[in-house]
Amino acid sequence: MTKNSSGDGTDDTPLVIRPAGPDDAEALAPLVRALALFDGKGDVGHLTPATIAAWLTGPTPAFDAVIALADGEALGYAAFYRAFSLYRGGPLMLLENLYVTEAARKRGVGRRLVAAVAAEAQRRGYQRMELHVTESNRATRTFYERIGLHAPGEAVYRIEDGALALLAGEDS
Repeated sequence: MTKNSSGDGTDDTPLVIRPAGPDDAEALAPLVRALALFDGKGDVGHLTPATIAAWLTGPTPAFDAVIALADGEALGYAAFYRAFSLYRGGPLMLLENLYVTEAARKRGVGRRLVAAVAAEAQRRGYQRMELHVTESNRATRTFYERIGLHAPGEAVYRIEDGALALLAGEDS
C-alpha cells in the first residue's frame, strides 16, 4: 500500500492510502453508510463501527480495505476480497466498494484507492481484478474505463432475502 505526499489535488495536504483495520471502523462506518444510501440501500442500521470492526478482525477478515486520509480525515475507502476464477484457473481480486467523499472527488483519490487495490492484487499474485457498477451510474463507469477497466459484456444477477430462502426451500 502507498503513502505519498500530494496526489490529492492540493499542494499542502498529503494523501495517505493505507490498509484499513478494526481501528479504522469509526472512520469507515459513515463512508460505508453513505455509499449504501447512494446505491439506494435503505437499511443501513447494521453498518456500525462495531460491526465493521468485527468484520475486519481475526485471522480471516470478511473483507480487506484501504482508506484514504488527509490530515487524519477519511476521504474514501475501497473494500475488496479474494474470489476465484475457474476459467482463469486462479484467484482474482473483487473490488466490492469504492467510495470517495463528495468534497474529495475529482482530486485523484478514487484512482489512488483503485491503484492500491490493484497493487495488492499483484502482490498476492492475482492476475485479475473486477468489480460491479450500476448500469445507470454513467459517471462511475466512465471513471473506471478511463483508468483501464472494461465491461466484459456480462450481467450480474442477484437473489437475496426471502427470494433466496424460497429458492433454497426447493432443495428439500
